[in-house]
Amino acid sequence: MNAETTLQPMLVGHLAPDLDCLAALWMLRRWGGYAAAAVQFVAAGTRLEQPNAIHVDTGGGPFDHHHTADQSLSSAELVRRSVRPADWALETLIAAVTADDHARSGDSGPLRARDLVVGLNAGFPADPAQVLRVMEANFAAWYAAAEQREEQRRAFADRIEFDTPWGLGVAVESQAGVASRDAYGIGAVLFVYRDQYGMGIAAQSQSTVDLSSVYAELGQIDGGADWYLHPNRRLLLCGSSKAPPRVPSALSLNDLIDVVASS
Repeated sequence: MNAETTLQPMLVGHLAPDLDCLAALWMLRRWGGYAAAAVQFVAAGTRLEQPNAIHVDTGGGPFDHHHTADQSLSSAELVRRSVRPADWALETLIAAVTADDHARSGDSGPLRARDLVVGLNAGFPADPAQVLRVMEANFAAWYAAAEQREEQRRAFADRIEFDTPWGLGVAVESQAGVASRDAYGIGAVLFVYRDQYGMGIAAQSQSTVDLSSVYAELGQIDGGADWYLHPNRRLLLCGSSKAPPRVPSALSLNDLIDVVASS
């Protein structure tokens, strides 16, 4: 038997791997069929001369973008197009990685992904595989957040708009969680929602909304439920991801809209 035909695939990145290299390796391991492949690291710009080596962000080849000045490309973007081209959430995540790789991401404060990678490489200078292990968990979390964000946008497309005493109200129901920023972005003052955790009403932070009257009305018609009025009186909740309701509300989203609109 030819020994070359028995070689298992090997992924190759570069030493002190950056966000682009790490994202490319993560995608190949998660979706490219290389979950069990060994990972090696070489000096940037070099390659491992083995027929089973698949290089990312180094060594030329289909997953190295350094042959072009096209700022829409990164090694991670080339991998994404190969293994999962129709995934909107992944496209959004890798667009941010590509922007970072071309120094277009700007400064978003002390918790930037780039700083996380720099810190990991400083903490494990002789163990880039450990950097990859840590970052794979981060990429999985960022991807899950991007998927949730896409579901929120789809749910928002089916929103209900209604009048309130304080201005425009927007209501959304979604099992993927909801995002008040979408409502405020179209000029809403009040956001009403129902999700997998419960129900809630949130007012724009700069508004003069006082939900005390809504709270009092809910006490009359839904008194057994675990409604909580925040001290700022702009947030009214019956359950959240941080505190599931002891007694969920029996109201539908439309019931809650009616209460808000008539307050």
